Amino acid sequence: MPKYQYPGLGLDLRFHDQNEGREELYPVGIHNNCYGSESEMLLVREVAMMIVMDRLTDKPNWHIKVFNDTITEKWIEEALAIPVRPLYNEIARDGKPIQDSDDPAGSPRIASSDSFYAAVLDTILDRGCLEYCIKELCAKAEFFQKSGLIPTLDASSSVVKSDSFIDNSLHDSLRAAFVKLIEDQKDNPDWHPLTKGKVFDLVHPSLYPLVYGRTRVFEDEVVGVEDAIDKWAGKGEVIPEQEPDGLSPEEWRHWWETDRATNTGIGGSTVNNYFWSTKYQWLPSNVELREDGSVKFTSYINNLHPVKHRDVYGTVEKLIERALPAWDLCLKRYICRGLPDYEGAGRTEPRFPFPENPDDDNEDNWSPPLRDIPTPPPRSKPDEAEVEESASNPASSDESDSDDSGHYTDEEDENGKIYSGTRREIAWQRARKPAQPEAPEFKAWNYGVEPGDSLCERFNDLQIIVKMASIELTPQKPTFPTGSWHVEGQMNEHIVATALYYLDSENVTPSYLQFRMQTSTYQEGNFYVGQDNYTWMEQVYGTKLQAGGGGACLQNYGSVETKQGRLLAFPNVFHHRVSPFELKDKTKPGHRRFIALWLVDPLTRVINTGNVPPQQQSWWMESAFGNLGNENAENVPHAIAELVLDKTPSHPGLEAAAKRGEPLPAELMEMVRDNFGDPVPMSLQEAKEHRLKLMETRTAFQKVARNQWQGVGYNFCEH
Repeated sequence: MPKYQYPGLGLDLRFHDQNEGREELYPVGIHNNCYGSESEMLLVREVAMMIVMDRLTDKPNWHIKVFNDTITEKWIEEALAIPVRPLYNEIARDGKPIQDSDDPAGSPRIASSDSFYAAVLDTILDRGCLEYCIKELCAKAEFFQKSGLIPTLDASSSVVKSDSFIDNSLHDSLRAAFVKLIEDQKDNPDWHPLTKGKVFDLVHPSLYPLVYGRTRVFEDEVVGVEDAIDKWAGKGEVIPEQEPDGLSPEEWRHWWETDRATNTGIGGSTVNNYFWSTKYQWLPSNVELREDGSVKFTSYINNLHPVKHRDVYGTVEKLIERALPAWDLCLKRYICRGLPDYEGAGRTEPRFPFPENPDDDNEDNWSPPLRDIPTPPPRSKPDEAEVEESASNPASSDESDSDDSGHYTDEEDENGKIYSGTRREIAWQRARKPAQPEAPEFKAWNYGVEPGDSLCERFNDLQIIVKMASIELTPQKPTFPTGSWHVEGQMNEHIVATALYYLDSENVTPSYLQFRMQTSTYQEGNFYVGQDNYTWMEQVYGTKLQAGGGGACLQNYGSVETKQGRLLAFPNVFHHRVSPFELKDKTKPGHRRFIALWLVDPLTRVINTGNVPPQQQSWWMESAFGNLGNENAENVPHAIAELVLDKTPSHPGLEAAAKRGEPLPAELMEMVRDNFGDPVPMSLQEAKEHRLKLMETRTAFQKVARNQWQGVGYNFCEH
């Protein structure tokens, strides 16, 4: 009996803790129905505070300067001077500047992708907000001095960063590893497909992935590191094919685009089958967590030679050791027993409470309040509606001309907006601006990990996927475009967290990683407003809320700079994308190099390199026949040489062996060939063909996922 069962090998491919009704799980933001992956709606003001705090923690020695009142006063003044519109643009959902037709100065408003024109706030931050930020930064500075880590962009979930957590020795070792791997590929660099020769893959999980119906596997995790090639390559049983979903990527795309209004999949407890691939899975490596705090690979890293580059393994192990505390600070568990709750370190709720009365009719939500608006003077000439009403009801005319106390009317402004109420109320509606909630009383958050709650204390080993890449720009290719919003992997990989280390940036402009989260479409339990009385909420939350046409249930969190030497960690509940960057000096080349570590759900073990022998044909050929030449060709039987040559590129030693010795009779050779099967591992050409198909599958999946994220909107209705 195998020690483990895996989704797709012993368990149903779509095995998932949520589908199994487990009491705890690690959330993933891949689908709206994934438990625990949602953010609360955040005030524009609170997101602005998070952005300001992130930028302040980029300042040298911020953790010392934050306790100097003279310096922090200067920081407050600098933050108060931040232009409102660019800041609002970063916070409002997919905002972009447009020309304001009723503003003679042509100043921009913000247009979201669903054509909702959100009014820009006149101000976002005030002194009270920034004094709150300084208090929070003091608490984070004390935590940073103990831990070396900075929680940032933290509300319902947290991002963690540090520019000092990776010491110079490890940094230099990682740079040396990159130099070695680049040199190893200099004659045949692996440029990632569809990147126009800009992304150089040194180690990437999409090459030689698990392929259902092709990859050989063991039910037990027998494959190690040093013995992976010599002992196990070419062995194992072919993993059976999975039943297809029944719809091609193009058919899924058509289904979504034609039926998304009724097929959002929101409101249930299951994840759509399409979020799993029936053909491919990235292969993680197994990593032992030792009592002394060190880690050790117990199975090879896919696409990193376990013998030739054994020193690189040791360097990556040290990086994982440093990533673990960062993951501890941002990785939370969703607890399903009793009332839903979270366990783990890091902030899990906004700083601002829900407004007690967010209704538009609440005078306190506006500046000035209605009570400060004088009664408009009587009109010199009544309009037609008033003439008709006064003819049928003389009392109303007297009342209208005196105090405006009971006469209701509608007025339309030059932009077609309708105002309803008494003339005094309409004057108020035209003049009022949203009064944003004041910063609450500061309450320090406990950022630390509770005893017994770290990954090292909870688990004996972990599964981690490794990627090493270099973005190379040249004078002929000087720019790198904006990335697309995504979460990592499909459901097959069960990725719950990411750690990125930005190793080297040369001659490129700054770049940022942008973050957002899903929110719930069911907000009525948090906000009680009358029918259509949510204009104030739309402005202070920066989204659209109307029934049947609300903005997408997405909450922007801001962005973090991806500077050289920075370690960045975050849970896979964050959608993220890279911002564009380019060469500083357009006459010289430049690059940005990084390592990505993806943590697999520790509660769900997936098929890994301990189950799957190396699939690289070149590794197997070198191990089996690397020393074979004319002088010792007789050591390989003629039949073996002929069978291997049928499935591999030309090899002088095998060709010499095939020419020597006595061949088997044709009938017997055909019987041997029939029983020989296909034990020869995958060629590079075949692996690249699978990579393209994997990328095609994921591109289609990500488009459906993005459409679904954008297609689920707020739907406020009357209470």
